Amino acid sequence: MSTHLRLAPEILIRLGEELIPHPDLGVIELVRNAYDADATKSIVRLHNATQPGGTLVVEDDGDGMTAEEIREGFLLIGRSSKPGTPDSTSNRRRIGEKGLGRLAALRLGRRVEVVSRPRSEPGVEHTLVIDWSDYDTVRSVEEVELTIVSRPTTKTPGTSLTVHRLKQGFDKDQMERLARAMRLLTGFFDDEDTGFTATLVAPQFEQVSDAVNRSFFDEYEYRLEAHLDEQGYASAVLYDWKGQVITRGDHIDVAPDDRGGRLQSPLRYQAPAASFELCMFLLNKRSFELRKSKRRFTDLRPWLRVVGGVHLFHRGLRVHPYGDQGFDWLDLNLLRARSPELRPSTNTSVGRVSVEDPEGLLIPKTDRMGFQENAAFIELREFARSATDWAARERKRIRDGERLVKPAPTRRTGPVPTVEPAKAPRDPDPSGDDGVVELVAQPELPTLATSLPAQRHEASLPLVPKERLLYRALATTGILATAFAYETAAVGEGGEAGFRAGELAGIAARATQAERCLVTVLDLNDVVGSALNVVRPHLERRGIALNEELWGDPIRVAGAVSDLEAIVFNLAANAMSSLADAGDLLGERAVLVRTRVDDDHALVDFSDSGPGIVDVDIVQMWRPGVSGGRSRGAGLGLTVVRDAVADMREMQAGVDEGGVSVDAYGELGGASFHIRLPLRHADEQAFG
Repeated sequence: MSTHLRLAPEILIRLGEELIPHPDLGVIELVRNAYDADATKSIVRLHNATQPGGTLVVEDDGDGMTAEEIREGFLLIGRSSKPGTPDSTSNRRRIGEKGLGRLAALRLGRRVEVVSRPRSEPGVEHTLVIDWSDYDTVRSVEEVELTIVSRPTTKTPGTSLTVHRLKQGFDKDQMERLARAMRLLTGFFDDEDTGFTATLVAPQFEQVSDAVNRSFFDEYEYRLEAHLDEQGYASAVLYDWKGQVITRGDHIDVAPDDRGGRLQSPLRYQAPAASFELCMFLLNKRSFELRKSKRRFTDLRPWLRVVGGVHLFHRGLRVHPYGDQGFDWLDLNLLRARSPELRPSTNTSVGRVSVEDPEGLLIPKTDRMGFQENAAFIELREFARSATDWAARERKRIRDGERLVKPAPTRRTGPVPTVEPAKAPRDPDPSGDDGVVELVAQPELPTLATSLPAQRHEASLPLVPKERLLYRALATTGILATAFAYETAAVGEGGEAGFRAGELAGIAARATQAERCLVTVLDLNDVVGSALNVVRPHLERRGIALNEELWGDPIRVAGAVSDLEAIVFNLAANAMSSLADAGDLLGERAVLVRTRVDDDHALVDFSDSGPGIVDVDIVQMWRPGVSGGRSRGAGLGLTVVRDAVADMREMQAGVDEGGVSVDAYGELGGASFHIRLPLRHADEQAFG
């Protein structure tokens, strides 16, 4: 007896509903199919789709499908005609591979209607209807009969696909996610023209488009252009903000050898030919003013929030999730944490890796979440990382060269204004020994200018002994070591311990840098944003979403980078510990960090969605050694925060002067810490 393999209807759930994790990816998959059909445009409409039961319509003006192409191509799941026909009729290289994406997209609803008008058959349209409920009562998918109906038409070629009775609605976040994916799909650099546009008919799409179209690409501080040729050799060029070449690098310069030397011919990257462009921005309003820019500096951050990061474009279209928020596939933020002055982050740069891949070496994942990490993809990623490393080395070489030719700073020639140093913060000794804390003498600081106004501004800065700053920085490193060690053990990533240790070593190295322990006038947004980039990977590995709401303009405060970072790091470690204690009982795990201005003060709000402040007295918890009953720390983190804020406010440590306060159950349901610092004016400068 002969037989054949049969598939139960449940396989449609496995291959469809579980194939694509987010509904917006299904919509994007249908748009990508329109691109492969040589369409010049694809329009997406959602009707009554905020709740389940709505309708999704995707239309294009592509080549359409004949009845035979619908039967042998569209309905043949798991096989696509695209690999055998790599180029479309207009020589557009096709991007589809598996032919599975459309199934997942069609399963977004309970009924699908496909109307296609083939360019090869003018005046004819073919209609196919799939009602998924028909598969609920059969034993195998082959038992359901599908009919293709052909009829005359006067409409132009193209395909219209309608998904009825959507199984889930598109809420606000999903609509914003879809709008961003649609707008960025075909590119957003000034020189791109794929001959294809994707449009979502929704207010969110217009908002995203408005932000993207503001385009700050000519406002970069540095621009990196790197190329990987077909033989696997790399080259790079670094430009300054005027568009002038700073330096060039050949393959031997760009591609370092892991053994400590340099790659020598014939060693090459085993990846498809590619180009990499990275625009690095200085989030400094003063730089805009010096360039006499016609754009508003306050628009730069919103633009970077939409397009920031390094995106990957494959055959003309952007590939998810590379460049999405929280997906730092080149580790820009980790590397910036080790050298923030020379490296960009995903919040301060925009880049793209473009690759055609005619041999099909890059293989898409089945769930459409990027490419499989095979040898070709790993080598491509390494090329982009090496190019950013080269740019950082060149910037350091240039910076060090400029320092060598600068004249030595002169000491003050006039009298130094007398400033009463702030008292060293200390906690009352329980034994009653009211000992005196001896302050370390403040050394005389050199300055680049000797004018009385300069001295007056410098004298207005808080006087904090460097030893105190260094102590807080090193104490914070120890606190993070405890938090990271628990994180590694909690999620069972013992094999990642070496990597975590490397991250911790980077934090420790930056904590001891002399310039980070210098009291100066800082941009609160820059320092807080950089510190958040350091802790972001650790929060995300614990399933904690980090949300930033940074003030649009620079916020100037006086203090040391090390102290501001210590505040952020300790509050992040506190949130991580609190959310770990809560387990899975609280639902979404989130941290919200907001900077803002209120009258003459800068404010930092740090909130989490944990269980709130429990098992510890809200007044006593600021003392060293005091922690919650389930805490694994030494009870020093909040003490470091309190003392750092006190020094930045030039006052005795304490929580009743308005410098630092806390809500036991705040904005996200958990603890909310509030830091309040005096604002500094634009003309104030620090001298080191």
